Amino acid sequence: MLHGARATRNGTSAVAALALAAGIAGCAAPAPDRDWVDAFGYGEAAVDSVVIGELGYPYVRVRIGAADLWLPFDTGNTVGLSVSSTLFDRLGLTAAGSYDRVNSAGKTIATLRVADAVNVVTLGRAPGPTRVYELDHPSLAGLAGPVLMDGGHFTLDYSSRRIAAATGPLPESAPGFRRIPLIRSSRHPMLILVRGTIEGREILIELDTGKSRTVINPDLAADLRLRRDARGAAIDHLRIGDLQFEIPSAKEIDQRAIDPSLPEPILAGVGSDILSRFVWTVDYEAGVLWIPGTR
Repeated sequence: MLHGARATRNGTSAVAALALAAGIAGCAAPAPDRDWVDAFGYGEAAVDSVVIGELGYPYVRVRIGAADLWLPFDTGNTVGLSVSSTLFDRLGLTAAGSYDRVNSAGKTIATLRVADAVNVVTLGRAPGPTRVYELDHPSLAGLAGPVLMDGGHFTLDYSSRRIAAATGPLPESAPGFRRIPLIRSSRHPMLILVRGTIEGREILIELDTGKSRTVINPDLAADLRLRRDARGAAIDHLRIGDLQFEIPSAKEIDQRAIDPSLPEPILAGVGSDILSRFVWTVDYEAGVLWIPGTR
């Protein structure tokens, strides 16, 4: 969702984010089941809760200074950590500079504040003093991106409301899961990019929890002669590995400007509407996506 240190998007209101934190603070992470937690070798301390919030986004706990918040975990956010204008002021952050917010087409749409570095904790990681970026979305209070993990790997399971993050090598195999190589972006190394197909056409796809709806490039939709209406394009077969999905209405967005240096353009973005249907793991160090499969 939020691309680049020139970048895009925000989370529920500042008051809602603080209220959510107050309502859930102190609740224990769900007890690990004998499933993917063991398959990928996570200790109990590595597993935390997620809350499925506005627009179907997975929210994670984030501590900014002394404030505990729940913010959307946005895998398309390559900045790291951002908060709404209201929350920026409510937290007493000090502006140390500014940045240009750009959309997925590469167009600058706002110039916003960047705060002095503050201590941040999320997903069991304390990356040290971290800059906080202002965002101006009308409803979201902020975003936490995987840059805060500083490498390693994570597993996200919307259905059981769990997320786990750790460092170190994963097993060579995991029962019920298969490995798919990531396509790496030198500009945004934490983007989750894989090859998949739409209606049999092989393309580069982004996995972005910060999208409420799956998106498709308008030129590709036209070239494939997809059924289209005012809401978007109908995809009968979107395939990643052994997984196949039907998308009644994919939003038409051109994402090619996210990283023009890629050997092939990003032509689709799979959002939380699809990512919520299966358990998946990203290993940044090994450059691998793990999804359910037989091979």
